[in-house]
Amino acid sequence: MRSSVRSVPPAPRLLSTALLAVGLLGSALAAPLCRAPANLIPNAGFEGGAFSPGGRPTGWEFESWSTTALGTWDNTTAHSGRRSVRIDARSPDDALWRQPVAAPVNVPLFLGGWIKSDNVQRGADQPGSPGATVSVLGRWDQPAPTLGTTPWHAVGMSFLSDTSPLLVAPRLGFWGGLASGTAWYDDLVLVPRVADAPHPRWKILLLVYPQTDAVITRPDGSPRHVQGTSSSAELTKTAEQARLFVERDIPALTSGNMLPTLTIRHARQPMKTLSPVGEGWWPAQGDVLSELDPAFDSVIVVWDPRVKDVATGESLWIGGGAGLTQARGVSQTYTTMSVEYAGVNGHRNVYKHEWGHSILSYFEALQQTPQPTVNNHATASQYVNCKTGQYYVWQDETEAQPIPNSIYSNTAGFTHDYYSGTVARAEAPQTCLGIGPQAWAWGGPVTHSGSAPVFTAAERVGALIGQVSALQTAGMLGPRPAQVLQAELQAARLVLRIPRASAQARWPLAVFSRHVQALVARGQLLPQAGTLLIEAATAASGCV
Repeated sequence: MRSSVRSVPPAPRLLSTALLAVGLLGSALAAPLCRAPANLIPNAGFEGGAFSPGGRPTGWEFESWSTTALGTWDNTTAHSGRRSVRIDARSPDDALWRQPVAAPVNVPLFLGGWIKSDNVQRGADQPGSPGATVSVLGRWDQPAPTLGTTPWHAVGMSFLSDTSPLLVAPRLGFWGGLASGTAWYDDLVLVPRVADAPHPRWKILLLVYPQTDAVITRPDGSPRHVQGTSSSAELTKTAEQARLFVERDIPALTSGNMLPTLTIRHARQPMKTLSPVGEGWWPAQGDVLSELDPAFDSVIVVWDPRVKDVATGESLWIGGGAGLTQARGVSQTYTTMSVEYAGVNGHRNVYKHEWGHSILSYFEALQQTPQPTVNNHATASQYVNCKTGQYYVWQDETEAQPIPNSIYSNTAGFTHDYYSGTVARAEAPQTCLGIGPQAWAWGGPVTHSGSAPVFTAAERVGALIGQVSALQTAGMLGPRPAQVLQAELQAARLVLRIPRASAQARWPLAVFSRHVQALVARGQLLPQAGTLLIEAATAASGCV
């Protein structure tokens, strides 16, 4: 867990129209990948085999920890095709279908599939049970839980493989997490994740708890009921600051490598449970589990630690810090902030610091950044810019008082440099550390090549349209240039819809790249952002 601390741009790169796409193992290839990697799971849709009541799909075996659950090869319900597999457990169990699957080792993988459920329940005293899930036996990784009665829906998780073969298992229950009910599984997928252009966009959820209504425990063990409410003005300011952080700060801090989108939601219930940390409390992930949404790469929880004791009327501040961030491996990142710092803190430095913790730990777990990992609880003499050797000014930059090369500067400074991969330890000043373009290209915990493939020419052009729009939203590209670039991309998209004429899409993509080069030359677009757009356009052209 991480807590908040106190509250020279990279050298231009030569623009090139030759794409060196990053392949399965992170090495450069001579051409872009134009189709998604093959599914590593044989008979992933359970269609193969001589069907019979009580039969088994080819390659799959069923087992039940309690020996009471029933595994059925079902020809009446399917997500696609004609068949699926089903698990029925009248009492809590860990029951599964399994198959050994050959997979590359030390490679980021994505395991996903489709699940339908009927009255799936956690076993008694099994709060960590995922219900119906997909898993790899021998690993603790889990996608978001499936409980209750649900229609067909996609689930998935990333992990770093460490052995082969892998025992892939659609499952009802887990070790120490038994479950009962009925679940169907279909269309499983296991694919290597791929780094490529255009870079995937992150989806960020700001989850706001306007009220706190919780029972905490005094040092003597006695309970204390506390309540607090944020004002509407504070909530408005929080939404404003979060939007500026996501749509303006992150693109600037990452030199255009990341163009995220923001969704803001208010929790349906007050903050009812809190977890102890240090001498205070904070909303750990388990405290907000019912509000979390697995569709997002990052969740930022904002809550109010300014409360009153219901019994005595005493005013309290019960937080454990301005913000706290928990390392989540390669899973959805999780950050929390108190409402005072999420809203009235006009320079947004707590957002920059706490989200920085989450992305540093994510890419460290994904093993896609140079080592050692940057420590953003740094000191003034600890790091320099790896291009210039310059130390950072250890002062908070604000919009009203820009400080070149300062700690939180959006365009040249410590936070910008580790978000953009151009920071270095003072004792090794030429070794660039942080999250560079090659790391960002692997995508987020949810939005990446395994879960949201972007490989074909049409998919790549569609992603490019989104990138140009996000650059305009971020203030990194003017409205008129964005309009011209969008028109060229729309022309390419239109031609791609005509199979016999699709090769002609290369022409508007080439025009697009020349216009991007001209914008960079005129200083209307940052060189790094221009390079990314040209790489993506060249990849799209290569897939026509």
